[in-house]
Order: sequence, then C-alpha cells, then structure tokens
Amino acid sequence: MERQVQPGALLRKVLMTDAVVSGLVVLLLILGAEAVAGITGLPVVALRVVGIALIPWVVLLLWVQTRRSVAPATVWTVIGLNALGAIICLALALAANIGMSASATVFIGINGVGALLLAQAQFVGLRRSGPSAA
Repeated sequence: MERQVQPGALLRKVLMTDAVVSGLVVLLLILGAEAVAGITGLPVVALRVVGIALIPWVVLLLWVQTRRSVAPATVWTVIGLNALGAIICLALALAANIGMSASATVFIGINGVGALLLAQAQFVGLRRSGPSAA
C-alpha cells in the first residue's frame, strides 16, 4: 500500500478553491451557455458539454479535499489533470487559425492560466503536507 499524506492547510485551501471556481465555471457553462456564447462566439452546445464534463472534476476535488489522508498519487492526478487542462486551453488560445473571436481566446486563455496556477499551488501544498499518522 502506498504511503499516505495528511493534506496540510494550504493543500486543502487550494483544492477547495479549485472546487469552488470549477463549480462556478460548471454553472456558468451549463446555465449561462447562451450568454457566454453571445460574448465569445463559442457554440452553446460545446459550452454545455464542457460544463457537464467538468462535474466529475468538481466531485473529485471535493472528495480529495475532505480526506483525512490521501495517497500522493491522488494529488498528483489532480495536479496532472489541471496541468493537462492548462495545456489544452493555452494551445487553443494560441492556435491562430481556428477562427475563434478575441473574446473566446481570452476566455479560454484565462481558464488555462487559472488551471496552471492551481496546479502549481497544489504542487506546493502537496510538498508542504506531512505524512499521515494512520
């Protein structure tokens, strides 16, 4: 069995921040898809699909955040998924010839930068977390 770590205060706060922000993005993409589409020109259906696809992500973040102890691999998975999301968003935002509006590029780019910052903060939080007593 892999050793466990007891998530420290920083890691818990960053995981909760990620869950709250991601949850708000889910609500925005599902309930406010028309408004976001109107501003960005992105398709309503695509926005809703992404919003629905992010629901398990929010559940995972909340689950990890509430554990008394957790396998480091679980936190590394969260970090890796945030990093992957950042890479995808930033690649889309930087792709010059896919025909996105400037506001869509900014919207996607902000999401990518946010995911990257969260991944970095989660890494720091994991490094500061101590071994589990159990």
